[in-house]
Amino acid sequence: MFGRRRQLSASSLSANILHVGFRYATFLGIICFGIEGNRTDGCLVAQNRFWYKWFCLLTRLLICVIYGYLSLDYIFTLDNSHLIILSWIRLVCCLICAFVTLTMQFWFGQHVLRVVNSYLRLFRKVNALPGSQASGFGGRRELSLLIFKMICLINEVFCELPELFDGLSIRLFVTILCDLYVTTNATMIGHLCFVGYLSVGALYARVNHYVRHELRRQLQGLEQPTGCEVSRGQLRAAGCRLDQCLAIYDDIQRVGSAFHRLMELPLCLILLFAFLSMTLVSYFIMLQRFRNVALWLLVARLFFDVVLLTLAIHGASSSSRVVRRLSLDNCYVTERNDWHMKVSLKFVAQTNDNFFRFINLRMH
Repeated sequence: MFGRRRQLSASSLSANILHVGFRYATFLGIICFGIEGNRTDGCLVAQNRFWYKWFCLLTRLLICVIYGYLSLDYIFTLDNSHLIILSWIRLVCCLICAFVTLTMQFWFGQHVLRVVNSYLRLFRKVNALPGSQASGFGGRRELSLLIFKMICLINEVFCELPELFDGLSIRLFVTILCDLYVTTNATMIGHLCFVGYLSVGALYARVNHYVRHELRRQLQGLEQPTGCEVSRGQLRAAGCRLDQCLAIYDDIQRVGSAFHRLMELPLCLILLFAFLSMTLVSYFIMLQRFRNVALWLLVARLFFDVVLLTLAIHGASSSSRVVRRLSLDNCYVTERNDWHMKVSLKFVAQTNDNFFRFINLRMH
């Protein structure tokens, strides 16, 4: 998934963008594990790095304490009651997001590793399908969403950097640096949810493309023009391919459900944080009579982050429901009843719908 290819394509560009994003999240201390090739077969595996994990935990704890102290000192100097309330809400949300990140790294670190390794195994299975050419990540849709997400990340990093060098006050420098670190760590939760749901959609899309084209062509090849019975070897080969697709669909549903259960509470918190941040920044814009362009860009970036996350979830849901329209039941699969049961994609469609029915029930 993170491998590099000589041939330039949408999937390879997406994989490179994900690689850069992974390094960025590792630098910020959100991701404290490494992804390296296995020594036995060279496959990518997520491995824990305990020393870096404890370094990230202690650093985040220290910065949150400094940020809380400086933010309280700033709030006590305000005389606008509405601004005081919004600042308190933002401070509490930032600290809650930091606490959630600490909890996930300390208590759920192994669970996160299992989910990440499950994603990597699924991508290996999909890339190993016969006729599969792309070995990167997704297609043009995923590349477009990742490019927009990268633009939002660049704006997130550089929007407050000019203020770091505005004046020579050490206190102001530390305050802005801590605020940038805490808020970036909070929004990083939403970025991880975006990548997780985008990966589910990319997996569904790749398998659907294989079933729609390669598998349908292989099943149609079983029909003999002379009316002769298909050999057992051909049936066995086609049966293995069908079982492989059904197993991959089931694995995608299982991994997607595990990821959603893991990120359900952080996702709700980051959405609340995003809307409260938009409210706070909009209030600042009104106080400055709508003349601050940087604040307008900040509101637009927060809004686009929510839109991109929504599009990633919608894409995963839509790709799962495409299975209903694949129509493999129109292919010739001999007269054997067990084959008619195996080719029927009703089970697959029900399996895919269960994942997003689970999401809708939990989020409503």
